[in-house]
Amino acid sequence: MQAEPGPLVSITIPTMNSEPVIGECLASVRAQSYSNIEIIVIDSLSTDRTRDIAASHGAAVIEYQGRLLGARHEGLIHSRGEYILLLDSDQVLERTAIERAVAMMNQNDMLVLEELSYHPSSLLQKLFSADRKLIHRQIDKASFDPFGGTLLPRFFRRDILAQAFAAVPQELIPVVVHHDHAIIYLEAHRISQRIGFLPNAVFHREPSSIVTVWKRNFRYGRSLRELPADGRYGQLLARRDRGFRRGSLRLKNLGLGLQSALLLVLLKAAQKAGYWLGGRLA
Repeated sequence: MQAEPGPLVSITIPTMNSEPVIGECLASVRAQSYSNIEIIVIDSLSTDRTRDIAASHGAAVIEYQGRLLGARHEGLIHSRGEYILLLDSDQVLERTAIERAVAMMNQNDMLVLEELSYHPSSLLQKLFSADRKLIHRQIDKASFDPFGGTLLPRFFRRDILAQAFAAVPQELIPVVVHHDHAIIYLEAHRISQRIGFLPNAVFHREPSSIVTVWKRNFRYGRSLRELPADGRYGQLLARRDRGFRRGSLRLKNLGLGLQSALLLVLLKAAQKAGYWLGGRLA
């Protein structure tokens, strides 16, 4: 007799001109050892083949004109799953990640998925890889702090994610780009502290071009103009904008720490430039 399928897992993926990466991302979802999955792609006006590729992999494609936090909210609205995974189009799932995540949800309301780099080869990709390794080298209670920690959950019990979105000021949902995950986690953490960690789960296809990284982070910086420093998330933004990774200067971490610091200087410089020079996003 065939075993009953487990609870439905909704995987929501925001996209915008994601043609180079979305195919491999969705292939990794279709290859999961866990079968009871629905895929929802929330596309923000792509002009390439993103929507066609998503549909060819069996994804439901939702068109949305807002920004990243709003796209994730739209994914929640259109999903049916008991659990929801907030995936990005440049990520690749390890084959058993969903199966292992579902098994952990008896004791947790949300899960941090270990995120490492996918076959880094260029210097820039190796800097990203070093930064991710440093983040996951020492995981303790402080790592899960929603203000100053380095870990953010992606796998949520549906009701927790829905309550978190309900707590976000509704006027911010369509406009937030940068720190979207941090905002979701802060609100979810106020509801529940039952947070687990799933190792060896997600791999990032890192950008190889400094121009691409600069443009992306310049846009992130511009988007922060929508979040007033004295607003609900002022403390969150101030704390997450501080310094370098915790433990960077420890002798055993020095190699990774120096590479991480170099990367963060580049990212933060682009974000600051975007904030001060870029004006508001259209």
